[in-house]
Amino acid sequence: MMSMDEKSSGGLPWLDMPVMFHSSRVDKCKMTPEQCAYRSGYWRYWYEADHVYSLSTIYFLCATVGLFTIVHFLSKYAPVWMKRSDIWRKTTAVGRYLAYKGYKLPPLRYFSPSLGVMLLGIIGTTFFLVMTLGPQPYYWQNTRDGKISYGNSPPIATRTGWMALALLPFVLALGAKANLISALTGVPHEKLQVYHHWTSYAMFVLALIHTFPFIVFNIWKGRMINQWNTSNAYWTGVAALIPQAYLTFMSLPSIRNRYYEFFKATHFLVALLFLLFFFFHCDFRLSSWDYFVAGGAIYLFSLFTAWIRTHFINGRHSATIDLLSCGFVRIKIPTIMSWRPGQHIFIRFLGPQLRLHCLTAHPFTICSLSQNPDQLGMAPEMVFYLKPRHGITARLATIAAKSSGFSNTVLLDGPYGGISDSANLTGFDTALIISGGAGSGFSLAIVEEALRVYGNMSDVQHRKIEVVFATRNSEVALWYGEKVEDMISMSNVPEKNISVSIHDTSVEPMENPVPAPGAKEQSNEVAAEIEPTLLEKGCGTAATNQKFGTALRSHRPNLPHIIATVTSGTGGQKTAIFACGPASMLYDVRNAAAEAQKRVLGGSTEVYLHTESFS
Repeated sequence: MMSMDEKSSGGLPWLDMPVMFHSSRVDKCKMTPEQCAYRSGYWRYWYEADHVYSLSTIYFLCATVGLFTIVHFLSKYAPVWMKRSDIWRKTTAVGRYLAYKGYKLPPLRYFSPSLGVMLLGIIGTTFFLVMTLGPQPYYWQNTRDGKISYGNSPPIATRTGWMALALLPFVLALGAKANLISALTGVPHEKLQVYHHWTSYAMFVLALIHTFPFIVFNIWKGRMINQWNTSNAYWTGVAALIPQAYLTFMSLPSIRNRYYEFFKATHFLVALLFLLFFFFHCDFRLSSWDYFVAGGAIYLFSLFTAWIRTHFINGRHSATIDLLSCGFVRIKIPTIMSWRPGQHIFIRFLGPQLRLHCLTAHPFTICSLSQNPDQLGMAPEMVFYLKPRHGITARLATIAAKSSGFSNTVLLDGPYGGISDSANLTGFDTALIISGGAGSGFSLAIVEEALRVYGNMSDVQHRKIEVVFATRNSEVALWYGEKVEDMISMSNVPEKNISVSIHDTSVEPMENPVPAPGAKEQSNEVAAEIEPTLLEKGCGTAATNQKFGTALRSHRPNLPHIIATVTSGTGGQKTAIFACGPASMLYDVRNAAAEAQKRVLGGSTEVYLHTESFS
């Protein structure tokens, strides 16, 4: 029952008067005692619906976060004897299997999230289905003449509305970069994005189920037009639903990846409109505004944390940008900031040359290692390698082609993500580093870290590094091989313990090629801008005249076979796998690593996997 619908007065604006933080819970039932008792049942009572449905949703989601918080703290602080136990090893293997195993639908070119992520999605879907369809009735047994009126809000609409509202703080938290959920669970913000999407989808579906029963009920009562004309709750609800629908459909992967720049530019404005009309729609009913306060506090905490770190801790930096002969854009930023391998940072370019791109920050993976400036005698460089596609990367390539080594003032927000503490290379005997295409930058930092860590260990003779890189560009293959060879030449790791294989698939026709998420071919305009510069730099030289012993192959790597071979050892050997590349490559790596977990249960080597996708 919507106890405030009938007395909407315009307010401040579109709020009931007098404005309060919570509405009253005083109930004046005018039906028979039996009917009043039925209406006030636990699952039906409108005046306690926020406590029954919103708080249940909060408890469910907090319990889920709490469970993974416990797992995270155990993985960090559990004693050594516990981690060496057979139960710990097998439990970890099962958890990793769920985290790695994925599926694909070739006709749709779709690669699923991991099995564990999907199980969480199924559990969440089951919770909302049970809470929506379990309680009865769906509609009150009112009469048209109004002699029997349990309320004007259909029970199914009431409960879905409160559950949708309870999701709001979590949608905002899961979409933020510096968020409390990442701090508690150890899951970086980019890997929480799937849950940000799913909670948003759940919120939208619940909002639709909340909306349509009101339409059905008021058409049945013959007063739909009157309600629309006199009740602010109806038109503000529709006004909130429209931007919510835009955010939901535009965030679908196939649409978002194709129109990413446009979606990024409009996302925050549309989200603000949604929140504004949603706020007016709730109109301080019961405890509805508590969830806006909670959501606002969570999101503003994240926003101010990122803002303070960007402007007061990191400060302004100067970036040097140039175009390499292989076609990559290189960004070098001298800084005294520290970072871990595999981390990424959001860069905001302030120069007028970047046009509208200077209004937003863009995430890029750091491709170099952090070093102590006191030992180095100068500020170390944060290096990025970008493959020009469209948007900001295409613009940077165009400018660099016209003015090599141009400088630009930048703001840095981060770093974020990176390899978890549990993947400290000192605890692994073998590091297998796999990358493809634009994932080369990520792998270079991992290769350098593996060489540094293993080179400083007393048992370096027993440590192995295997590098696998695949690309459809011969110039990129040559460039990557030279970078890796330079790193090897300066390390203390014996060359016999290092295996590097570069797969140049430029001459191999691809069967059913699956593009990387969000990938587009360079536009003709961008290609025309950078081609003369690439020719001057020597682009076009075949990558077959290698001056070092790196193996060069002309076929795609058999990743399942490579991973099975590396992880087939026994005797307590531990293998860490790091992969970055297109979705098809990560699918092969994840499933091969999942299969390796089965061997772990049988006493084989421990296998850890860290993946990064570019999209």
